[in-house]
Amino acid sequence: MSNRQKNVRLGIAAATAIALIAALILVSACREDTLENAPVEVYSPFGLYSPGTLGTLPTSASRMMIDALGFNSIEQYQDYSLNLTRELGVSWVRMDFYFDGWKFIEQPAYLAQLHAQDVEVVGCVLPMNSFAPEDLTTFRANLDHLVRRYPWIKIWQIGNEPDLSWDNPDDYPRFFFAGREEVLKNCPDCKIALAGAGARWPGQDMESWRHSLDVYDRIIGDIAARSPGNTKPFDIIDMHFYDFYGTDERMLETMKDYQSLLPRHGLSPEISFWVSECATPTGSLSWPPNAPSQTEEQQAAELVSRFVTMLGAHVDRVSWARFYENYRYEDIEDGFFDHNGLVYNGLGSEAGAGITAGTKKLGFYAYQTLISQLAGCSQVIRLDDGKYRFSFPDDRDPVYVLWSAGGTEPPAEVRGPILVTDVEGNSVETTGEQLTLGSMPVFVNKR
Repeated sequence: MSNRQKNVRLGIAAATAIALIAALILVSACREDTLENAPVEVYSPFGLYSPGTLGTLPTSASRMMIDALGFNSIEQYQDYSLNLTRELGVSWVRMDFYFDGWKFIEQPAYLAQLHAQDVEVVGCVLPMNSFAPEDLTTFRANLDHLVRRYPWIKIWQIGNEPDLSWDNPDDYPRFFFAGREEVLKNCPDCKIALAGAGARWPGQDMESWRHSLDVYDRIIGDIAARSPGNTKPFDIIDMHFYDFYGTDERMLETMKDYQSLLPRHGLSPEISFWVSECATPTGSLSWPPNAPSQTEEQQAAELVSRFVTMLGAHVDRVSWARFYENYRYEDIEDGFFDHNGLVYNGLGSEAGAGITAGTKKLGFYAYQTLISQLAGCSQVIRLDDGKYRFSFPDDRDPVYVLWSAGGTEPPAEVRGPILVTDVEGNSVETTGEQLTLGSMPVFVNKR
């Protein structure tokens, strides 16, 4: 996120053709109604946004965060973040490469460590300022070298949140095509992601939400118009969701709006939808005004329910934003972005409450449990509100993720002996008939 306050798919031959057409109709229908109970294919979906980076914070705040953890350098902080990333078990991270007008700001040693740990890196290239350079020659030359320096990065995102952070978001397509050309010239098999959209963010009213959607409508329309005959000028749309507990309905409405942009501009339903930034905070906030105070339990419940709901609504990858808390993000102490991490930084109001830096929130364990329970899943089916079944390509039995959004009774197919695992990873044996669902999601395996 950046500049938040500056006001998101003859006989046998005929039968085969009919089947293909039916499949395309099904995909289109699912995209039009994200709540339709239809199987959704998923793969390695769980990630993190920018773990181990401090570039968006004031230098003094970054220093205080490192000091609070007892570290002497950014390298030690990166090692710490890498260990937490491995502990969570995420399969991918999005890392930003800022272009300062002359060169890209890189962290090659840290990127090499992520690669050595088999964590997939999605590279996002973006201008450091709130506009793209008028002359993109230097940008293109540096991006050419960047892509060749990291041949193992196979997904490149061109820009970030032009709806929120660009002075002139309508200039984004020019930047997009320049970046896309350089990436594909050096890596023809690379995937291209559109800049993330600020689909939902704290303090956003209906007017600003619609503004972001309108910006992306224009951007996608412009890119489609400049790509005649190509219904897939990019491979991925990225939406960002920063909101409070209990906002699933609003989130699904927003996703449906962004998903409708593809057919509107004649683009392929095979374009993938991601959410590379997502979070909700804990504690009391100084910003936005009148923000609700949220508990660790609410954050943990929201993390699991939000990610599961997204996956069931045709989002292919989901990522939590910066699992370690920021400090004085955008020079606002105790604001939304100082409290949406999964690990406390022990500064500000936390210091007064006696919370030490590095203390893990319940949300950290909830994400760890979510990943461990669903790692390797290949399909999710929404059975009802708050009731999802995840299947696996091998002989592993399905895992159900359940909470009380659609009622306190588990689905009819969850009967007899079961193993129930809570968000902290604690398991107990019971029966489906004895299970009563609550607001905190649980993971259920039939025995």
